[in-house]
Amino acid sequence: NFRSIFYENLAKRTPETGRGVIESDWFKEWLMNLLGGILWGTGMPGAGKTVLACIVIEHVQKLVEESESKDICLLFAFCRYTERLMVIDILLAILRQLLERHPQVLPYVKPMYERHKQENTRPPEAEVVDLLRQIATSSLFKVTLYILDGLDEAASDIQVDLIEILSSLPVHFFITSRPLDTLRDLVPNARFFTIIASDPDIALLIDQKIHRIPALRKLLMYDATLKSKVVSIISSKSSGMFLLASLHLDMLKGCASESDVRKALEVLPIGMDGMYAKTMDRVKALPGPQAELAKRVLIWVTYAQEPLSAEELVLAVSVCPETFRFDGKLKPADIDSILSLCCGLVQVEASLSSSADRFEDYSAAEYMVQKLEQHYPDDPHALIAATCISFLRYYGFHDVSLGSHNDEEIWDRFASLRQERTSMATYPYKYWGFHVTQSRLIPPSALAFLDDCRQYPLFQIMHELPSDVYNEDGQGLKRLNSVHVAATYGICEYFDRLESEGWTTTTKIQAYNSRGSAGSTPLVLAARAGSQDAVAFMMGVEGVDFNLTGRWGETALYAAVLNRHTGVVEVILSRRGVDVNRAIATWHKDTPLARASCSGQLHIVQLLLEVEGIDVNAVDADQKTALMLAVQEGHHNIVKVLLQAKGIDVRGADDDGRTALAHSLRNPNGSTGAAEALLQILGININSVDNSGTTILMLALCHQDAPSLIETISRLANASDINAKDAEGWTALMHAVSRGSREVLKMLVAVEGIDYNCVDANGQTPLIMAAENGSAGTVELLLELEGININSRDKQGRTALAHAISNPWAYTFDTLLTADTISANYTTSEGLTYLSLAAQSG
Repeated sequence: NFRSIFYENLAKRTPETGRGVIESDWFKEWLMNLLGGILWGTGMPGAGKTVLACIVIEHVQKLVEESESKDICLLFAFCRYTERLMVIDILLAILRQLLERHPQVLPYVKPMYERHKQENTRPPEAEVVDLLRQIATSSLFKVTLYILDGLDEAASDIQVDLIEILSSLPVHFFITSRPLDTLRDLVPNARFFTIIASDPDIALLIDQKIHRIPALRKLLMYDATLKSKVVSIISSKSSGMFLLASLHLDMLKGCASESDVRKALEVLPIGMDGMYAKTMDRVKALPGPQAELAKRVLIWVTYAQEPLSAEELVLAVSVCPETFRFDGKLKPADIDSILSLCCGLVQVEASLSSSADRFEDYSAAEYMVQKLEQHYPDDPHALIAATCISFLRYYGFHDVSLGSHNDEEIWDRFASLRQERTSMATYPYKYWGFHVTQSRLIPPSALAFLDDCRQYPLFQIMHELPSDVYNEDGQGLKRLNSVHVAATYGICEYFDRLESEGWTTTTKIQAYNSRGSAGSTPLVLAARAGSQDAVAFMMGVEGVDFNLTGRWGETALYAAVLNRHTGVVEVILSRRGVDVNRAIATWHKDTPLARASCSGQLHIVQLLLEVEGIDVNAVDADQKTALMLAVQEGHHNIVKVLLQAKGIDVRGADDDGRTALAHSLRNPNGSTGAAEALLQILGININSVDNSGTTILMLALCHQDAPSLIETISRLANASDINAKDAEGWTALMHAVSRGSREVLKMLVAVEGIDYNCVDANGQTPLIMAAENGSAGTVELLLELEGININSRDKQGRTALAHAISNPWAYTFDTLLTADTISANYTTSEGLTYLSLAAQSG
């Protein structure tokens, strides 16, 4: 919901600021130019970029409201570092705005919506872009404007994709960001301008802020000289940044006399880092309990892996920092009091789903990540981990059976926790393990919590509380004991302690090999989580079965490959007795080598090929080998490695009858790297045919690099195979005729033994096809061939000339007349003469 972000930031605007942009000639020119264009405003942190974007949005909204024709379309989006949105998320949010404000676009959107609703899918990025382009180029709107704020807060790859996609649309595009010089070449025709607060705008802000600080207002009310000095010094030291000027004024709040004001003005910091450092000094100078509370707030906002809501932040910092116990009966501090302790560094802003805490500016977040530990040498992740664990205990995560033994009741109880705004269950359940493993020293409460885990819940999506209604068939609740929980989260300290306690005796070994209700052994869970140390520990325990499978029939090795944990794979392969050829029992039923080859993991493929006894030709449920999968996915570096493996089979075919060579040519726009490597192998089956009758030559001539491929393939293929027919009775020549490539046709008709009078299942020859398709150049080329049958008839009794007459748009009639004459006695099988066909076609 970008509109909520817009309203919140517009409210921060100082009246009358931003007019310099709105009233400029270049802005008006951009706005009125029917051809569109890009305006890109860049500014330093705190320069007021977001507020300016909101001012532009407000200005355009007024134009929309004043327009009688309602032909101006305004769409906007905000990038936020706290919400790492994908490009598709932003595009769909823009589409939502279109529907909300402009219902006339519904006929364009409805077909896509209904199709994906029926198929239970989400539209891909390309489809949404195409839809936005259709709407922009329709006659619905005279002008379409896109406004995008905070581009610099998006991930670098998202920045590039957004610029390339949105700049390709025929719209007016207004961007605000920090300077992003590396992206300028993507928009060579954009107009760039610098966003900097002017002195008059800074003066307006200072006036407004002074009015809201009672003590300072009284001091300056009758002292114009002192007020002028305040404005002058802050304007100078703020360097055109609204945020810096605002924080400077906050430092004057405690001034009780003219002397205090003058002293404070002398020590005002210059630059954002200096300002943040000074602000942190103010926070640390608060009375003891308040300073401690502010510290916990800043640690949470800095190190939390996703933004907390205002309610979650209040609960998080209400946990006792000494005992780490949460008392739900005690009333916590309110959010406004908590934020005031942070001296303007933290705010609560609308997000796409609810309100969320974040730093006042992206620059503050960057400063805190780099410098917070200098101010607070505490172990931040240990503090957050211990706090999370206190909530897990409070809600009964360590033993779900304490509340009920019924799976459905347990499921519904935790699903309701996810929905409650006043609960602090979602974040701790999702991230407690992360913070434990990131701690410098594991909190004692973490080991105690693991000891107490009797039935720890694992829902449909790992580390996510349930959001759906319980479904007994497809959403079973899994319950983990201590060892399984430690393995799932990769908490190695727990296993170290077990070892020190002698917990590797045969009487305890069954716990390491137990699957529990989760269906997976601790080793499989640790491999899935990527915990290299935990895997190494368990692999070293005598009696642990490396080859036991998990919930989905996967071994620890397969789980590590599936989740791309190279280090874990290395640890597992270092032990003897590992079954490297064990295929997963469900899904594709592929081996670790096949999975690594399919997913492009070159180093893991190389590691597996070094293992004695590796089956390089093992097949999955579709009879595909690792080589076929690597070829199919375009991993040419892996293809080259596999081709060097001893015993590799390059001639085998899958369930569809396709060989590795056939797979290498199935993507007409793909690279020919794999095909070229395969064609160099002695004994490669160049004449293979798949279940639909498609030959290698047919696949090659549909490829973008057809000429070079055909030259090689036609040299290796037998004449009989060159004329092979597919299920429709088409030969390679017929496929070439349908594509209309003159260069490819010339190459094919020059091949010895090529049959250019062949007929398909409908009795049509290549010449008839060319005449029907309207390819005059192809007809001309075929007519030059010695022995071409111009009188051949299809199953309707129609010749090439008859088809040319029937299709007046074919433009092949005149070309055919050079080799054929119009016979008054000619009739089709329906009794139609050439004249009748001409009359029918108009």
